[in-house]
Amino acid sequence: VSNGKMKVEPASFTDDKRNVTIEGEAFFKVAKDPSRPFIVSTHDVDMEVLGTQFNVCSYPATGYVQTSLLEGSVRVFFRNKESDGIILEPDQQVTVSNGKMKVEPIRLKAHFLWLDGIYAFENEPLINILEKMELYYDVKIVVKDTSLFKDTYTGKFRQRDSLDDVFRVLQQIRKFKVEKDTERNIVTLK
Repeated sequence: VSNGKMKVEPASFTDDKRNVTIEGEAFFKVAKDPSRPFIVSTHDVDMEVLGTQFNVCSYPATGYVQTSLLEGSVRVFFRNKESDGIILEPDQQVTVSNGKMKVEPIRLKAHFLWLDGIYAFENEPLINILEKMELYYDVKIVVKDTSLFKDTYTGKFRQRDSLDDVFRVLQQIRKFKVEKDTERNIVTLK
């Protein structure tokens, strides 16, 4: 389970199925048991697996659900639709947003480094990085200078790095000021 806000509903395991509901980010290593499929549910999307290793990222603030497959196979489908969904192959990920699924190769193997306490991003827009930082550090980040969103960033930081450390690294690409309101837990970038 990744840092940030994570909610796992009590697992429901019966003789014929294994169900888990999550909100947040988690990596699953599932034992193969064809007679008892493992189902991960989040928002209106389900992932069904028989035996595999995969990551699910489902933070409400981001507006999307992303499933990345390392090995095995995962079927991703909309819970309330007739569609069979899609079946991911190893090294593929699906992003579900606005009722649509987009399958693509996993761009960044370092995507799984969070399991080792490292967060990585490659040519990532600042807004995406800040959304994750809000989750990791449990802080609201407000950007006053929207020109900051024009740049993309590539890098890694450790979970133990402070928010100030991460901002110092990001400021090497583009200078900006950081103001903190510790009472309201808000950081403003100018």
